[in-house]
Amino acid sequence: MRVFFAYLLFPLSILYGIVIYLRNRFYDFKWISSKKHKVTTIGVGNLRVGGTGKTPHVEYLIEVLSEEYEIAVLSRGYGRKTKGFRYVELEDKAIDVGDEPLQMKTKFPNICFAVCEDRNKGIERLEKDKNGLEIVILDDSFQHRKLSLDLSILLTSYSFPFFKDKIIPFGLLREHKNGYKRADYILITKSPQNYTMGDKVVFESRIRPKKYQKVFFSHTDYKPLYSLFERDATIQLEDTSAILITGIADNSPMIDFLSEKTQIIEKMEFPDHYYFTNKDIETLINLYGSKKKENTIIITTEKDSMRLKEFEQLRNLPIYVLPIGLTITSSVTKSINFKEIILEDVRKNKSYSKLY
Repeated sequence: MRVFFAYLLFPLSILYGIVIYLRNRFYDFKWISSKKHKVTTIGVGNLRVGGTGKTPHVEYLIEVLSEEYEIAVLSRGYGRKTKGFRYVELEDKAIDVGDEPLQMKTKFPNICFAVCEDRNKGIERLEKDKNGLEIVILDDSFQHRKLSLDLSILLTSYSFPFFKDKIIPFGLLREHKNGYKRADYILITKSPQNYTMGDKVVFESRIRPKKYQKVFFSHTDYKPLYSLFERDATIQLEDTSAILITGIADNSPMIDFLSEKTQIIEKMEFPDHYYFTNKDIETLINLYGSKKKENTIIITTEKDSMRLKEFEQLRNLPIYVLPIGLTITSSVTKSINFKEIILEDVRKNKSYSKLY
């Protein structure tokens, strides 16, 4: 059925591709201007619609850069019901600021987070309000050409790399795959843990990176589960069975990991950024009551937990959150440290992709 509609929309796909191509070329040739700001701007984004793991990589950058710089993070706040510029506070709800900004604020309470549809206006507001601000990290900004980034980081997943994809609706690319040339860094996300150096070199050759581009592979590291309502309460996966509830673009890596550790007896899967309803929660409670075995727990993601924790009736259930971290490695024999390279490029404050 999806293939049928894809061919039905083929003329629109061609038109969309032409419009996006012309738009990008106008920016490339500076026929349309991009705004540069006083603070250093670092963008994290992708060519594909969803599922590349932007939030964990933004969190990684926060950990690295906040050690040396005064930083802020600016997101659009996808899925929020509010408009305009807004600071993210710990007491906010996901529906007001977006689940991902709230997730990051919860993990980094001392970092400034804000949401704004217009990235330039958002940065200007941050520059005005925050004395000593040095860096703004922008989440999902690769197609925001009105903004002239100082460093651009492109994410592409190992399972669905951009070089195998096509423009919507035949694929999931937001623009032509040649857009990768605008990136300073290319990170292949959700890479296998046992990926050999030879495998990495072959994969990188298919990307065909430019001389100015640095290619890295990131691997997801799953951390100990913690309770939805009591973060200090943790649990081991061994000797448990699990009901999974997720509303993310791609939960397959999570399922693969959990399947090796526990028995998944049921899955409730929803679209990305889905706002759970009371009926959904009632279904979950009834499902747990009918399916539970001894030591059965409910597992969700950190992003989904921002929306689930608003339902007080879940306090009576053993529901746990599976947090993730990252390991980032290079594809060359002589290992290049991502942290050292990104810090050096921030000091230089120079975007090599301007040369392409």
